[in-house]
Amino acid sequence: MPARLRRARPDQPTLLTERELAEANALRRSLRIHVYGTVVPAPVESAEDMAERGSAAHRRARGARVRADGPGQDGGVPDPDARVARRRRRYDVMVCTPLRLVLLLRKGALTLASLEYLVLDEADKVFEVGFLEQCDVVLAACDGATVQRCLFSATMLPAVEDLVHSVLRQPVKVVVGEKNAAADTVDQSLVFCGREDGKLVALRQMVREGLRPPVLIFVQSVERAMQLFHALVYDGLRVDVLHAERTAAQREATVSKFRAGQVWVLIATELVARGMDFKGVSLVINYDFPQTTTSYIHRIGRTGRAGRAGKAVTFFTEADVEQLRSIANVMKASGCPVADWMLKLKPMAKDERRRRAVE
Repeated sequence: MPARLRRARPDQPTLLTERELAEANALRRSLRIHVYGTVVPAPVESAEDMAERGSAAHRRARGARVRADGPGQDGGVPDPDARVARRRRRYDVMVCTPLRLVLLLRKGALTLASLEYLVLDEADKVFEVGFLEQCDVVLAACDGATVQRCLFSATMLPAVEDLVHSVLRQPVKVVVGEKNAAADTVDQSLVFCGREDGKLVALRQMVREGLRPPVLIFVQSVERAMQLFHALVYDGLRVDVLHAERTAAQREATVSKFRAGQVWVLIATELVARGMDFKGVSLVINYDFPQTTTSYIHRIGRTGRAGRAGKAVTFFTEADVEQLRSIANVMKASGCPVADWMLKLKPMAKDERRRRAVE
């Protein structure tokens, strides 16, 4: 790795004096930043310092060799000949999915001997049961004594967090805002639709009143996505759909049109949309009620990004009232107004919450 991307790593952390530690904690509290761990670094003291560090990082990264590796049309490694792959140039940064990395490692098309940083985004998903085997392979290949492991997620359930701690050395946890809560840049509201058929009525009413695109609508299944898509196409909206039954090329083309403003309303299933940055989404509509608070936070996290204001509207029917309290609590924690009666509802049984979380 070029010297411009290297950062000195002291063998021993710099210890703060008691006064410096108190000042650091006061600064973090004012910014709603909570830090936990045995070795906690000193915070950046001002916006000017942060800007300077950002500029310095940009200068170091200028000219860096970056490789983004995605699946080929056949789902295999783009270059199956490992000998050819080994002759490829060295890269400073590589971006790929866990499964892609596993395939490259198994074919001998990649070596991580000189790796310095391992970054896992959407860490709560990466450590779920369906991805654990891939995660184990990746972590085993990135086990150098000097490798720093960085995990990012908008939510982190206790069981997953315990698992994460088992693969980290001297972990430091940083929580920005409230834990497992939505960003305060998102204006959240709930809309009662009565029965299921009332959702389309409510959505059409919002369209008549004026929606500022781009708008992202979440539904529970592919079938639901297609039903709503056909209804909105009939209404003459510039709408498209994103779900797992579309090819990778079709999904990429749809997202590109959405970002370019050619598609105003994008209907998506949650699993496909997870982790995607749709750029500048002004409104998220939960057409189908999210089954867990984690699902809710990740859905509405598609808007209100990078300090921009966003809006999230969640439809609910009589059948959803049982789950309403958990979402209302998230809204209240984020500073959004919530009716008192919603907060007084009987909470859903733990077994039922676990079942829906697995689904």
